[in-house]
Amino acid sequence: MIVHLLEFRVVPGHEAEVAGYLSHEVQAASASDGLISRFVGRRLSAQGREHVAATTWRNEASLARGTGPEGLPAYLGGASSMLGDKAASTYRVVASTGLGSEGARVLRLYRTSIAADSVGLWKRRTLESVSQLVSIEGLLTAVAGVDIGGDQSAEHAGEACVVVMTAWTEWNRLLVATGGRLNEAILDTDLVDIEGPATTDHFELLKEDPRPG
Repeated sequence: MIVHLLEFRVVPGHEAEVAGYLSHEVQAASASDGLISRFVGRRLSAQGREHVAATTWRNEASLARGTGPEGLPAYLGGASSMLGDKAASTYRVVASTGLGSEGARVLRLYRTSIAADSVGLWKRRTLESVSQLVSIEGLLTAVAGVDIGGDQSAEHAGEACVVVMTAWTEWNRLLVATGGRLNEAILDTDLVDIEGPATTDHFELLKEDPRPG
């Protein structure tokens, strides 16, 4: 499986229009061939312009069919002129608790880097860590992946980027799972001996608009 992340900002003046599109058109869109799950959310900051579309695909072939040259998923095509500052990344899934989305309200992206020669070790240990998350109350999805493209800059030579994506039913459950430290790893899953400094991003997932099409 492949996780595709598209992070984007809404062009100023189109916030309400894009919010309506994402809540109605995107959530109601039929699944493409090979599309397994999708989460669309926005930050509660920056005037609501920062968004993420996190999509899981069966394989690289289905990802290629379902996204355009800029990494824009086909289901966002109708809003393309209102989206700016786009950044896409893809990760090969190495561990997952499943891909439940019913009732999801919060999406969390935990991202860090590891030495390229530690990828095999990270995969094995992440399998163990992710399996521990299954019983956490409020957690619907946990997916860990290694960046497919890799960062080729001199600054990050010899490193691989990794992500752990989790979806939650509510903020309070996430707070409990991190011991109140939202920017840290979920309790008892950190791999500080092989991971570099991490960043965490949290998004409020958009609910489906019940209006008919």
